[in-house]
Amino acid sequence: MGRVALGLLLLDCGAAPAQFHHRAKVAPVAPSASMTFMKRDGSCVVGPIVKIEPMVVTVRAQAGPTTIARRDLLQVSEGDSLVFSARSSWADVEAEHLRQREGLTVKLRNGKLITEIPLEVTSDGLVYKRFLWLKKRYPKAQIVTVDYLRTKPNSDVFDYFTQEAPALLFFYPEFYDRLKGLEGRIPVRLYDAVMAEDDAALKCSSR
Repeated sequence: MGRVALGLLLLDCGAAPAQFHHRAKVAPVAPSASMTFMKRDGSCVVGPIVKIEPMVVTVRAQAGPTTIARRDLLQVSEGDSLVFSARSSWADVEAEHLRQREGLTVKLRNGKLITEIPLEVTSDGLVYKRFLWLKKRYPKAQIVTVDYLRTKPNSDVFDYFTQEAPALLFFYPEFYDRLKGLEGRIPVRLYDAVMAEDDAALKCSSR
C-alpha cells in the first residue's frame, strides 16, 4: 500500500513533467481497493489502481483498463473519504468525517500550524476546544490551507480477507500495521486560499 500512497502523492504534487525526467516513469503498485475517479467533466471511473505514472493513472474499470490524465482528474475517493482533490473547497472541509487516527492540518496566515481535531467546522471557520468550557475560533479569513490526513487505503487483499475470510487476517502483515496504527496517513489538500474556491456539489454524470 505504500506504493499506492506514493503514487497518489505524486499525482497530488502537480509538478511539471521535467521534474520526473530522471525518475522511474511508471510506479508499479500493489493491488488497491476500488476507488471512484471523478473527472472535471463530471464523468467517473470506478475501480482499483493498476499503475501510476507521473501525469496519468490507469484504473482497472469494469469495461477494461482506463487511463486518466492528471489534468483531467478532479477528485479521487474511497467510499466517502477523499484520497486526492484538485480543487479548493471549504464545502469539502465541512463534509469530511474524520475516522480513527485521522485528522486535519491547518495553516494560518501567521505561519502557525494546527494539528488538533476541530470541535466544529462552520461555514466561516474552525472551532477548537480549549481548557474546560473555553473554545478558540479561527475565522476562515485567517486560514491558508487545510489538509485532510487520512489513513492509507486498504489493499484489495486486506478487504477480501476482512469480508470473506477474516480468520486469515492473522497471517497478513497489513492487519498488524492497522491494529497498531502504523498503516500511515496521506495528506489530501481540501482547501487552499491561493486557489479559486469551488464549493459546487459533485455528482457523477451518466456520460
